[in-house]
Amino acid sequence: MYNQSEYTEGSDFKKLEKDYPFLRHAKGDENEDALEKGHYSIIDIETTGLEPSIYEIIEIAALRVENNDIKDIFNTLITPSKEITQEIEHLTGISNQMVSGYPTIEKVLPRFLDFIGNSILIAHNTDFDVTFLNTHIKKHLDRNLENLSICTLKISRKFLPGLSRHKLHSVADYYKVPTPLLHRALADAEITYQIWLKLIETIKKSKILTVKELLKVL
Repeated sequence: MYNQSEYTEGSDFKKLEKDYPFLRHAKGDENEDALEKGHYSIIDIETTGLEPSIYEIIEIAALRVENNDIKDIFNTLITPSKEITQEIEHLTGISNQMVSGYPTIEKVLPRFLDFIGNSILIAHNTDFDVTFLNTHIKKHLDRNLENLSICTLKISRKFLPGLSRHKLHSVADYYKVPTPLLHRALADAEITYQIWLKLIETIKKSKILTVKELLKVL
């Protein structure tokens, strides 16, 4: 019987791995699922209302993140089928004039799906963003959004119980993440990305080190 500690980092173990893949698990170092190593798409959307079956998406942003670094950015305004109300313009800063000339949702969604691929989606309130996106992907493309998702809002509620509020700007304030602009998709995605990096360190203090372990407790 060999002593595992003598082989886990040595070249002999690496050679054996190629012939006996199950030995990889003996190392106890499955970095592919580590929170810092994941392939994520940090997403945010702006809409004309809260009910996805009635209202429309007017902006989508996504940050492709690998090994905690931003590798690519997706961001576009979207021309809706109905006019944007003054209330939504006041909330988001997005006007009818701003979206004029931008593509419709039918043209944007295929590009968005190509961008995110099979990455894990991260949003601050996936019950809204992911549900809204999935509703419109089903409506316009007759497809389902099958990506795994991680909700930083739910993480905040579980791992930062001392916070009185868990909205995006509240969690950002806790972690001292600047919020110069809110309620624009790319700005909120950037804030969510910064919060996610902070949350990883908080999560790891509870001995949760992998995506699988995190999804289990959520």
